[in-house]
Amino acid sequence: MTALSDLILADNVEGLDRMLDHPFVRGIEDGTLPAGAYHRYLVYEGAFVETAIAIFAYATAKAPDLAAKRWLIGVQDALAREQMPYFEEIFAALGVDTGISIPDAVRAFDDGMLRIARDGDFAEIVTAMFAAEWMYWTWCSRAASRPIADPHIRRWVELHAGADFEAQARWLKAAIDDRAIPADRARLSAVFGHVTALEIAFHDAPLAPETQDA
Repeated sequence: MTALSDLILADNVEGLDRMLDHPFVRGIEDGTLPAGAYHRYLVYEGAFVETAIAIFAYATAKAPDLAAKRWLIGVQDALAREQMPYFEEIFAALGVDTGISIPDAVRAFDDGMLRIARDGDFAEIVTAMFAAEWMYWTWCSRAASRPIADPHIRRWVELHAGADFEAQARWLKAAIDDRAIPADRARLSAVFGHVTALEIAFHDAPLAPETQDA
């Protein structure tokens, strides 16, 4: 029998393929992403990591068993102690202006993900983060095989292609299969599709014409 998580992926293959072929992703892979776009992205993504801590806190509170709670507490700790310091370090190293305005599409992503966490059940929260993290692990694993010259970008790619991030993405996938039922497919596929659409708009934002480098 096909796993529920794989059915959800199959239901959303068109949107996922759009994200995996996004100009931002291709720019990372072929070295053509403008520095300004990458700096803006880092500001947007750094802000979302703080939101992700809250999302996983909701997931922890709604988790059905202690094993899931323990894993999710570990995720929150890694976000706070490892990923947030990464952003602080790279902002300083690159001289990134963290005071830039946040586009509506980026706010919509943060607000949309937080709304799922606040109002949804455990399966919906896990599916939302599965959509985000499976996508990131997939494209960064592909990008990691490319000759990315910029050391800061390479580090970012390797962070999301590494064993720890893969384990987290696979845990989210398994959590759907272990703690949801086939009758949830349509509902959870809709969550996945919604998050993928938000992700596409989020990655459009640093490339938007009004923010392009002169």
